[in-house]
Amino acid sequence: MKKITVILSLLAIVGFTVAGCANKETVKPEEKPQATQAAPQPSQPAPAVAAQAQQPAEKTIEEIQKELLMIHFDFNKYNIRPDAKTVLEGDAKVLNENPNVKVQVAGYCDDRGSVEYNLALGEKRAQSAKDYLVTLGVAADRLSTISYGKSDPIDPQNNEKAWAMNRRAELHIVK
Repeated sequence: MKKITVILSLLAIVGFTVAGCANKETVKPEEKPQATQAAPQPSQPAPAVAAQAQQPAEKTIEEIQKELLMIHFDFNKYNIRPDAKTVLEGDAKVLNENPNVKVQVAGYCDDRGSVEYNLALGEKRAQSAKDYLVTLGVAADRLSTISYGKSDPIDPQNNEKAWAMNRRAELHIVK
């Protein structure tokens, strides 16, 4: 009887040991590739897939154009208003994120005044917008200016609301 108890005890101990080891084999905690692999050497190029995953998708010209907003000016003025500075800061951010894009800054006026006066004022408006974009880090050689004067109004009506909408500068992508 003593032999049977000893044999059963040994079998129980062996059974528990084998059962405990079986659980450890299925877990396999030793597989940690980051811990066992050496860091890549600086001379080895990084995988192309990893580099592509980090770069944002390039925007189309149409998508970039939609992000560029116009600014407005006060009557007979070409200085950049505080609300226009905020808009131009957003425009500069878009342009700096897309360094291959070139832009033409177009100046417009309302329909009051002569053609010559409005062409000159429109040019000053376009130039002041361009100058402000340059101070925000946009390369000057990416920006050109043009004046449309009082041609091409947004709102052709003759009232203060329409005139205020027409006194503007717009950014048009040329490349």
